[in-house]
Amino acid sequence: MTVVGWLLVRHKKKPYVALPVPRQAFMGLTRAVSYSLQTITEEHSRPQKDRFTSGAWRDRCWHLAAADPAVAIWLAAEETQSPEPGVVDDDFSAARAAILWLECLEESLITSATPQGAALLKQSILVSMQELYVATGMRSSGSDAIETRSSVAHSTAVRWRDQILSKVSARPPDGKEISEHEVASILSLGQGDSQVGVLHELLVASKSLRAIFLDFSGSVSSARLEAIRELAYGAGHEINNPLANIAARAQALLYDEHEPERQRRLATIVDQAFRARDMIGGLMIFARPPKPHQDEVSIRDLLQSVFSSMESMAEERGVRLTLHVVSETMCILVDRGQIEDSLRGILSNAIEAIFHGGTVSVKAIESTSEACLVTVNDNGIGMDMETMSRAFDPFFSGREAGRGIGLGLSKAFRLIDANGGSISIKSRLQQGTEVSISLPRVSRSA
Repeated sequence: MTVVGWLLVRHKKKPYVALPVPRQAFMGLTRAVSYSLQTITEEHSRPQKDRFTSGAWRDRCWHLAAADPAVAIWLAAEETQSPEPGVVDDDFSAARAAILWLECLEESLITSATPQGAALLKQSILVSMQELYVATGMRSSGSDAIETRSSVAHSTAVRWRDQILSKVSARPPDGKEISEHEVASILSLGQGDSQVGVLHELLVASKSLRAIFLDFSGSVSSARLEAIRELAYGAGHEINNPLANIAARAQALLYDEHEPERQRRLATIVDQAFRARDMIGGLMIFARPPKPHQDEVSIRDLLQSVFSSMESMAEERGVRLTLHVVSETMCILVDRGQIEDSLRGILSNAIEAIFHGGTVSVKAIESTSEACLVTVNDNGIGMDMETMSRAFDPFFSGREAGRGIGLGLSKAFRLIDANGGSISIKSRLQQGTEVSISLPRVSRSA
């Protein structure tokens, strides 16, 4: 049995813990990488309903790679250190989860082909094969032949991970540092190994595929959004003129009409024309939002104003509104009217997502020295992955026909973006939705 590589396990802060990876474990990693590349390649070619979920991808990846104890421990450790919230959720894109996993593997795996591998290994805490055996109770075979062995259970890998990290933390410092010669000797064991070479080439190839996927996804999203904007702007101009004529003519007829039934019908025409006008106005804002007039605004005052305007709607539906602002003095640099309008639309969506009473909670914190983060959480019906992917499209609504015109989030997205902010959504069916809005803070530096 030959150790031909090492996996770095993130342990609070550096130094990392380096686990020895025997040759036979590289076959499982190679299969998992190949499966991840297949997932990325097929993301756009499969119909939405047939695409992998990240949960299904993760389970298959685990099954392929986690037969070796070192790899199983590393996989369990990476799940707890996931760099992006939602990676382990089934509603998260499988391809994006695979991309993040490949990036983590590339950063964690050290072999003779790894640039700066010796320096990384020298700065890490090395775990010996004997220590790994004691912690896991799994003795690797003395042969370098590939074994057919079932994957380690996730709960077992988590227990091993905790045992290894606890043992490493309890080590008394010996004051000795591994020498350059020893590190070079360790890494040379995998030099020229075919299994190491195959995995290294796959990881190199994955860089290009990952870049193509991300560029393609970004280009498609931008082109689609631009096409919607142009259509919205052109259609808005064309529809507004006849709407104005209909409303004006109906108002003139209503002024001279004395018969009650005809008055009612003419009033309905006027009301519906104005409703359509408001819809077109929202669409025009999505297409080309007005330039914001930014000023210093207290985030507490702004949110309290929004809450006051939404209280009656919440009361009608039996929804409780809660507000928590961490800093009393925090100010943002925005167009107050535009951001209030955006937040009202977001709160309206949250309230309408709750059918039988519930809570909508809003919290504002200082996320960075330059940004304020406002989160809106509801415990409503939530959204599936397809609905989330279209949440910012104008006229798209997850509710049934006749309930909402689908402009709240799209308009909010455009106005927040125009004010230098950003908006994102996390949601699960039957578990509620969280909308996160980042807004520019007022700098207090001299």
